[in-house]
Amino acid sequence: MIELIAADLDGTLLDSSKKLSPDLFPLIRRLRQQGIRFAAASGRQYENLRMLFSEVADEISFICENGAAIYDRSVCLFADELPKEYFIRPIQTVRTHPNVHAVLCTHAGVFIECSTDPVFIQNARMYYEKLTIVPDLLTVLETQPAFKLALFEQDHAETDCLPIFQTHRDHFSVVLSGADWVDLMNPATNKGTGLAHLASHLGIPLANTMAFGDYLNDAELLTTCGCAFVMENGHPDVKKLAHHIAPSNDENGVVRAIQNYFALS
Repeated sequence: MIELIAADLDGTLLDSSKKLSPDLFPLIRRLRQQGIRFAAASGRQYENLRMLFSEVADEISFICENGAAIYDRSVCLFADELPKEYFIRPIQTVRTHPNVHAVLCTHAGVFIECSTDPVFIQNARMYYEKLTIVPDLLTVLETQPAFKLALFEQDHAETDCLPIFQTHRDHFSVVLSGADWVDLMNPATNKGTGLAHLASHLGIPLANTMAFGDYLNDAELLTTCGCAFVMENGHPDVKKLAHHIAPSNDENGVVRAIQNYFALS
């Protein structure tokens, strides 16, 4: 019996134009009437997710920052934190690669260094609502505990950025989270642990959870839940983890898969 559904955002719930289906919020409310909770599970920050889901934000839960922050409505259930010393070397590595840009993620918001790359600025503002531009990320670490370093390299995250930052696996998991993004996080933290935190709080067995994803940073979410859906547009390696394949994100795949699974017209 499914009691909790968690769904990724980019490439899963959001279509290629970064829009949610108009059918999603009515479906979330209908599921809630049947005792089924819904959670947005994303690498995005809480403030960004709450804005996207503003109409139902006080009715759902949020697995944010790839599991580093968990909220039930507006209540923070878990907030990860890593020693500031861990971030110094990867930030210094970023500075030696001009095509790579860093986003330092803290629970007070995210911070980026001054950049003249408009594509990076646009993407950072797309995913992070609470964002501050500073001259030096290392200075931020003196006052703001951090939990993630998100790295942006347009179109080459998998082929260039990911291999470069594999050398920082001594302190971080190094995860490809999109065509342009690589995340450095606590190796013990991911969307799967986020789902486990949330399900425990809600008193729901993991066997009674369902999840939707499309990319490599969804892998632990899909292997932790009881029923895993991967989008038709998903990464080939992630499709191997699926119990079911959902239609693509441009075909309203999550909504259609849920409607079909629960026989909702």
